[in-house]
Amino acid sequence: MKFFLLSLVLVFCANNTLAQNNMLQMENEEQYFQSNNQNRDKSIIYVFFDNNPCRTCPKAIDLIEETYNDNFLNTYSLLMIDYSEDANAGFVQTYALSQPLEVVMVEVADGEFQGYQKIEGLEYMTDDPQAFGEYFYNQVQGYLGSYQ
Repeated sequence: MKFFLLSLVLVFCANNTLAQNNMLQMENEEQYFQSNNQNRDKSIIYVFFDNNPCRTCPKAIDLIEETYNDNFLNTYSLLMIDYSEDANAGFVQTYALSQPLEVVMVEVADGEFQGYQKIEGLEYMTDDPQAFGEYFYNQVQGYLGSYQ
């Protein structure tokens, strides 16, 4: 199941040319904040998933990416992280991750972490894609947009 979800995410990322530069696979935040990363001053929208996805998690990820591509592509970085992998265990503690799908918005200023806020329950909103997109957009704008 882990292989299937990871394959699904990787195939989608490979086919999605709009978000390729901003959608990264990272082992830790230290990589993101390195001086050679051209996006290190962009705030981050993390999409954390594990190897036990809920039935609506793939649809929620698709809707997150669609809303991101339509509204935030050049403003924030979108990072997909499998937090069930040992190398990503630090994320679990840092952001108190416990659900199969979690979205965390991280405010970044001058290449440094400033704070974060979680968006929870997105996997329960996939029946109405328009409402999902509006909710996700408003959550991102309400938190990260207030820092611009």
